[in-house]
Amino acid sequence: MDIKYKFVDLIGSSYRNGPVRFLPDNFSLLCANGNRLKYFDLKRNTSFTSEIQLKCNIVAFDINSTGTHAIVGDERGNCTLIHLGSDVILYRRNFRQKIRALSFSNDSNFVAIGTQGKVFIFSVADISANQFVPLALLNRFIHSENKINAIGWSFDGSLIAVAGNRIVKIFKTVPDSSKNLGGFTFGERASVVGVWFFNENNQFLSVDKSGMCSIFELEDNSEKLIFERKISKCLTSLIGVTTHLGLLSASVNKQKKLLATGFSNGTFCIFDIPGLSLLQNFSIGDKQINSINFNSRGDWLAIGCGRGMDAQLLVWEWQSESHILKQQSHSQTITAIAYSPDGSILATGAEDGKVKLWNCATSFCTVTFTEHETGVTDICFTQNGKAVLSSSLEGSIRAHDLKRYRNFRTLVAPKQTQLHLLCADFSGDIVAAASRDLFEIYVWSFETSEVLDVLTGHSNLINGLTYYENTLCTVSLDKTMKIWNIVDGGNCLETVNLLNEGLDVKYSPNGSLLAVLCYDSNINLFNTLNTSQIGIIETKLDIDAGRQRIDKVKKTTSEKNKTFTCIAFSPNGQLLLAGGQSNIFCLYSVADRIKVRSFKLSSNYSLDGVNLDINYRKMTEFGNLDLFDLTDSDEEETNPKKRIRLPGTKHTDLSERAVRPTISMSKIAFSPNGLDFAVACTEGVCIYSLTKPRRFDPLQLESNVTPKEILNSTINGEHVNALSLALRLNDKEIVERTIEAIPVEQCKK
Repeated sequence: MDIKYKFVDLIGSSYRNGPVRFLPDNFSLLCANGNRLKYFDLKRNTSFTSEIQLKCNIVAFDINSTGTHAIVGDERGNCTLIHLGSDVILYRRNFRQKIRALSFSNDSNFVAIGTQGKVFIFSVADISANQFVPLALLNRFIHSENKINAIGWSFDGSLIAVAGNRIVKIFKTVPDSSKNLGGFTFGERASVVGVWFFNENNQFLSVDKSGMCSIFELEDNSEKLIFERKISKCLTSLIGVTTHLGLLSASVNKQKKLLATGFSNGTFCIFDIPGLSLLQNFSIGDKQINSINFNSRGDWLAIGCGRGMDAQLLVWEWQSESHILKQQSHSQTITAIAYSPDGSILATGAEDGKVKLWNCATSFCTVTFTEHETGVTDICFTQNGKAVLSSSLEGSIRAHDLKRYRNFRTLVAPKQTQLHLLCADFSGDIVAAASRDLFEIYVWSFETSEVLDVLTGHSNLINGLTYYENTLCTVSLDKTMKIWNIVDGGNCLETVNLLNEGLDVKYSPNGSLLAVLCYDSNINLFNTLNTSQIGIIETKLDIDAGRQRIDKVKKTTSEKNKTFTCIAFSPNGQLLLAGGQSNIFCLYSVADRIKVRSFKLSSNYSLDGVNLDINYRKMTEFGNLDLFDLTDSDEEETNPKKRIRLPGTKHTDLSERAVRPTISMSKIAFSPNGLDFAVACTEGVCIYSLTKPRRFDPLQLESNVTPKEILNSTINGEHVNALSLALRLNDKEIVERTIEAIPVEQCKK
């Protein structure tokens, strides 16, 4: 029984409120996804999410010129240097202020970090440099009291341009006495979005939010550095827009001399430099473009648009005017997940009424079904894997063909009601769904779409529905579990009284056990032959729910109202997974009735409920200070409370408000092979696996560098050669096994 599950990917959320950057190889893309980095390989058509978690949401990051390292900053001022090849953290530093901008120099020997009005210059450790720490502070500047939006390096790294609120300043990276040491200040009309040196003559370009673009040139003077504004044009007037339009993002390709800009209405434009003539003008909808980036060849554009969960990622080839990549997340909370019978497809349903199918091998969304008019509540596959069924609050069940991708059958409830639970029998001939408000179970024939029976008997909300052979089992808030025989007219075979309200029920894969999760967080195990209780798994002490910012009671009191809400059996029936209203979910042994492993969903403190307790220094007589709007800024990105549109819609997109989303789980699903399981939570769908995919990154690989050759060298006592080959193959397990095989007497002191 292997329980070494590890986080491998986060799907259902491709991009969220952060920068997007191409790697130097032109085919790889990095984007921010909450407090993680998501990697897209456009050449191999794959993607994965980094296992590294920052403490808060990522607001800025940059990649060095070789694509081996990335510098990442979050909302709380934590800066992290990451090695992208091995996915490990090399250096951490806390600036205690929100990091606004990050940028490597062109030769990657320096990195500039901008916070609230200050710029820090660090030298990056190199093999040839005698520097112990990965980043060593070299210089610092005071830009202004306002925030810093962008940083640009000159080609030789001697000058650095720092852009803030209507101010662009030029500093020398390392002060010397040959030329004047002061900064050069240039005024702009609005807050500056970006600044770049685009040639070796130290010409630089700046773009502000009003759409004004300015180009400055360095005058030929050996005594002083003097910059002069040569060109100043309004980009919004060049594209024929007369109304107020905000420019939110921009990118420059220095090789092709191209400028790309993204606007608040979903329009992006491409201009040439330095003439600033319009080359292309396109619109991708009404979502604002938060980030835009050229690849090094200048033929592809990465575009991150939208905010919060309603965000999407695009890669656009502007010369052929075609999409290379288009991935869109669910715009609202994911409520249902299910694996296909062969484990190759993961289906997700959300409150936005969409059903998405994700390829488990590539983590890409292959198709989206939009027939539902209201939120999707549950999903299941037919046993042959040719169709996926989904129920919704509109009272219908829709079946979609996985070959033609069409809605070929719709099952409608006999009464106007909301359906929130769904299951199908092994053969796929019978479909059952539970009503949310009428406390009834409807049974359909999948072939004829006719209602076969209506099962009544529960007096409160039905929370669990599971099917095995001809038997249907349900649990409800009325503290009862009912077992129904679908073949013999839907008779209730037995009613079992529970000690507490039932929250979920599952049959074991072989049908010998029934697991019932109750409101007291106990999992009751029943023998299906005589419906007798044979055991209980106590999970109350394993929840360890964090305290939310709105909680006015202590953590110990708040935990009494928290419980696990969903369970799932492993395919072999030996393990049981449970999770719910907590950042923790646990894996239990069915035979031993004990916890064998616990997992932590997220370490993102931008979410509510991650902290085990609140900061008492922020508690006042009026409540927690985190719940108040303490800024006087009128900008949307720093004052989200000014963007509240509709009250009473807390369950939808919380990114439109200052309220932080609460970490929780809604569904759990095991893959049919038992090697993976998926967890639907606030951030998306987290995938955990026993076989973690690893990027093959060997060193000096040759034909004789193979695991078999390493094993033969170890057996023959050639430990030096075996260790050399293992290090070149760069496989962690093989390296560890080779080192452990070396005799102690051969290790020199």
